[in-house]
Amino acid sequence: MPSQDPEAAPDLVIDGWLIYMIKLLDTGLRPEVERIAGSRGFTAAQYTALTVLLSRPGITSSELARRSFVRAQSMAGTIGPLVEQGLISRAPDPDNARRLLLRATPRGRAAVTRLQDEVATLQGRLVEGLDQPQLDALSAALRLLRNNVQDLNTTTP
Repeated sequence: MPSQDPEAAPDLVIDGWLIYMIKLLDTGLRPEVERIAGSRGFTAAQYTALTVLLSRPGITSSELARRSFVRAQSMAGTIGPLVEQGLISRAPDPDNARRLLLRATPRGRAAVTRLQDEVATLQGRLVEGLDQPQLDALSAALRLLRNNVQDLNTTTP
């Protein structure tokens, strides 16, 4: 007999429960991330683009789009204002002059730094009740899921 607890994980993952829970997390966090980013004049997408570029400097706009799970056209609209504000720089790839490589500028890093306390508070509220081994396991599982999603997006016709 199935569990009557709606929050309990089902016996079989094949019913889409994990996908549903991930979507609930995304939907639930989005307003808070938008509020935090908006407090400094950014969208959540712009904030995310800056944080990705801080951890992966020198990637192309299309690579940034793939890592953000958006279309290249959407990413162009996201980063355009950041380039205009001097928060992201574009420079020709020394190995392929037709490619432009993106980097967060010192101003971009400073903009992200100004949001770190609020983001850390939000993240702390999200993981409240988890101990360090659980946080470590969650972090490892999320990285694996991210890699699996990236693989799905590169192999899907």
